[in-house]
Order: sequence, then structure tokens, then C-alpha cells
Amino acid sequence: MNIQTLLQSPEEKQEKLEFLKNWEEIVYRVEVSEYEGCYLMVMEVPDEEFEKLTNIFQSKEEAMGAFLSNAMEYGWEVVPDSYVVFHAQFDGDKLLAGLLPKDKDPAVFDHLHLEEMVREMAKYPRVVVYSYDIVTYIKDIYPEIDSKLYVIAREISKVKGKAPELEELAKIQSANMETLQDKLKFIEELITKPIKIDHEAIRLPPITKPTLIC
Repeated sequence: MNIQTLLQSPEEKQEKLEFLKNWEEIVYRVEVSEYEGCYLMVMEVPDEEFEKLTNIFQSKEEAMGAFLSNAMEYGWEVVPDSYVVFHAQFDGDKLLAGLLPKDKDPAVFDHLHLEEMVREMAKYPRVVVYSYDIVTYIKDIYPEIDSKLYVIAREISKVKGKAPELEELAKIQSANMETLQDKLKFIEELITKPIKIDHEAIRLPPITKPTLIC
């Protein structure tokens, strides 16, 4: 298990590690590095360390879940090792929503099956969207999504000042956008390949970047 948090200064390190007083059996490794004007602290705990706790918890997985919940109370989050791309559009007056999990095929859900889609989305530690307005379609049934989001338009804006609309950006990249599945695949390309904007190519930060604010 890898978890991460942000520090305003290196002196906050001990405060963020305070929860470990409840987990004295666990052996871990911590690295702190400068990150966007503050400091990123990453903790690596080998999964086998949680085997030590099966005399307290019913399984290693239950121990890992309890550890993570405790860490989150102190401002930590999981370093995502997988993601799902989310996009949606209207077909007439009906909403169609699509998911594209990493290394899998896209799936499309109609407006009657959004809760089923959310259950699938919840399995992933990171949700990639192009712009935040897409999130409003499911925010009422999945309020936790904000803690998992990677918003591509925000990352582009940090570099270019303003992000183009998705369709405009697709034209610049000569990308096919005929179907919702096409749009999902294009959005995924934006986090895996350089993006051409204003006669230059930019590469976005990895999806592992923290959603936390320093």
C-alpha cells in the first residue's frame, strides 16, 4: 500500500505520522520531496506487513482497510495505481455516461443505470474527467467523487492559462470524436501522450498526483 499527503513545511512530518502510534507493528518507509510550492510525503507499506495483524482483524484486507481509514483521518490518501475515465453526453433528452477503465474496454450506461455505473466507478482510486462540469451529472449519487478526481482542463489551465473545449482540443489533435467511446479514448490519450496546443506540446502531470491542497 502506498499513501501520500502534502505538507506546508517539513516540520509537519511528525504530525502527519501521529496516527502510526496505533500501528506500532507496521514497518514502513517514508519519502519527502518538494512539490508545487509545498512538500509531498509518500509512505510505502508492504502489503505483507498487514499479515501481522490477522490476530486482531479477520483478514489482511480488513487490516489494510482499517489502516487506510485511520490514515485518511490524518489527511492521507491512496496513491492511485489504476484509474477510470468518465465522460457523459446527452442523446436527445437522455443522458449517456461512459467509463473507460485502465487497460479495459469502454462501457456505456443510460440514464436508468447511473447507479450501476457509479458502483463500478467506485472500484477505482482515481477518476479522470476532462472538465468538472461532467461531474455535476452524478454528484448527487456519488458525492465522494471529488476526492478522486483528476481534471484535465485544470491541469492544462495551469500551463496555458486557459483550456480549450474538449471538441476544440480534439480538432487540434485530429482525433475521432464520433461516439462516446471515441471521446473516452481521446480523454485517456490526453493523460498518456503529449498534447498539442498553440504550436507546442505539453505533457500533463501523472494521475498519481495528489488531489489534496497544501
